[in-house]
Amino acid sequence: MHNPTLFIRELTYFATSYLAIIAVPGPNFAMVVDSSLHGSRRGALSVAAGIASGAGMLALIASSGFLSIVRNEVWHSLAQTSFTLTLGVIGARALLRSVRTGAAPRSSRPGRASRSFLVALMTAMTNPLTAVFFATSALGLGLTDLQTKPALVALVVFAIALSWFGFLALMFRLGPIQRLFSLVRRPLEATLGVYLIFIGISHITV
Repeated sequence: MHNPTLFIRELTYFATSYLAIIAVPGPNFAMVVDSSLHGSRRGALSVAAGIASGAGMLALIASSGFLSIVRNEVWHSLAQTSFTLTLGVIGARALLRSVRTGAAPRSSRPGRASRSFLVALMTAMTNPLTAVFFATSALGLGLTDLQTKPALVALVVFAIALSWFGFLALMFRLGPIQRLFSLVRRPLEATLGVYLIFIGISHITV
């Protein structure tokens, strides 16, 4: 019989630990900011939804006990390569924008939102940092009751990721943030590009 107090404590511990991880600026953060600043509101929210969906699916797989595949060399190699290529392309685009003259381009091409969702989904599902966290959280955080409810774990992850990244997507659409960014656009774009490329390469070389 499950202990309700223990279950709530485990759920809270897991949720706060995951929130702490995604609150630290990383590839997902950079993707949302990039989409919000250079695309439409719909596109930025699609990126947030894609990240949340990918993280939720990854959490479901891990909580169901199937993420032992992270120790499979073939899967690990494919995931790392996909992750690196995705971040490399996004980083290269940011670097190119940093050397262009004039204002940063904005895009409203049809179909971009769905494409943004798929790219974000793929990136979130192949992110080795969150994969390891989900795969080891039951042991590392001492979870016993929570690991028996994979659907709930996935729902919690999805809700937290969607709330956080959706907030970022909307925040970077605000006029003052946009104006501030326009003043320091080039160095920030260059930094963003180098950071994403570095993160991708560092994971595939580990």
